[in-house]
Amino acid sequence: MEFRCILSWSIVGGLGWRRAGKVLFRQSFCSVASISELKNPVTFSKHVTNVPPRKNNNELTWKCDKTVVNCRYKDGNGKLPVKVNVFDNHLGHNAPTVVMLLGLSGSGEDFRPMVDVFTSAGIRCIAPELPGFGDSVISRSDIYRLDFTSVGQSQMLIDILREIDIERVDSLVAHSAASWLAVRYGSTCQNVKSLSLINPMSIRPNKAMRPYLWTKLVGATARNTSLWPIVDSYIEIGARRSGFKIPSHERRQMFVSLETVSTVDFDLITDDVKALRENRLPVFMAWSRNDKMIEEKLSRDLLNTLGMPTENDVSGDHPGQNQLRKELVFESGGHALHKKQAYSVSEHIISMLSSLL
Repeated sequence: MEFRCILSWSIVGGLGWRRAGKVLFRQSFCSVASISELKNPVTFSKHVTNVPPRKNNNELTWKCDKTVVNCRYKDGNGKLPVKVNVFDNHLGHNAPTVVMLLGLSGSGEDFRPMVDVFTSAGIRCIAPELPGFGDSVISRSDIYRLDFTSVGQSQMLIDILREIDIERVDSLVAHSAASWLAVRYGSTCQNVKSLSLINPMSIRPNKAMRPYLWTKLVGATARNTSLWPIVDSYIEIGARRSGFKIPSHERRQMFVSLETVSTVDFDLITDDVKALRENRLPVFMAWSRNDKMIEEKLSRDLLNTLGMPTENDVSGDHPGQNQLRKELVFESGGHALHKKQAYSVSEHIISMLSSLL
């Protein structure tokens, strides 16, 4: 492996250190495979009955279906029917299931590199594109009628999963700003067994959102149709500050992205993260040190709030707890680890799941 990463585990007391290649592990009573040992994905057929057999690469599927979901207006007066895109590798309800959540742009198709690895391990993958994201298209006016806070998006996800009959989520995989939704869902819903956060947003605004009062002001301005040209200019500036160029086909997603980032309640996000820690929900985190969108300090803030031990802490913050925390840090990979480091990230999620199922 050409990347360098740090991996820390904290489960039930009794922590120790060992080196494997270029990876540093902290672990206790759970046996954790080194990267070199993860060449062949774990298969879950021994842990879950009636799981489809492991597939060859030429048999992998990742198809998009449409389902109509009635999304609630934030004022409580009525619902908006939305044709929502849902990607599915169609391994069936008996397979271990991961639900994959987009950040502020892109498509469920972006998860394909990870899905290839998951499918080979017999894991079902679902990637719903929430209203306004991907090809789940809504009008620009409807963006401001729906609730894109973490609370509102969590309700959208609940409604979508109910509509497609998903009752169990073995890991909720979230990229970037979808981590706000993931921590809200994970802290309030009982059907999720673990979270996997990739390049996650944190409990404080990243540099593209600062000063946050200005972001909130622009978000409020966007609700006035006559001021949309000013808002569009701000979106372009914000993207450049983050080191991104917005493809023309993704511009429409930037409007819902602005509504999302300008309505974040960081106090609520912090409370949700603390609830994850108190509930001892297993959490996997992966980020890169050259991420132009999210500074590493923010990732560390999230890490510390989750109660994950630091590199120098071998005791953990809650000795004896039945809890799993896993951290994977890359020197490179940017803000798209789900594509650029898909294999390694996927295999470590699989490793975590194999210890839970």
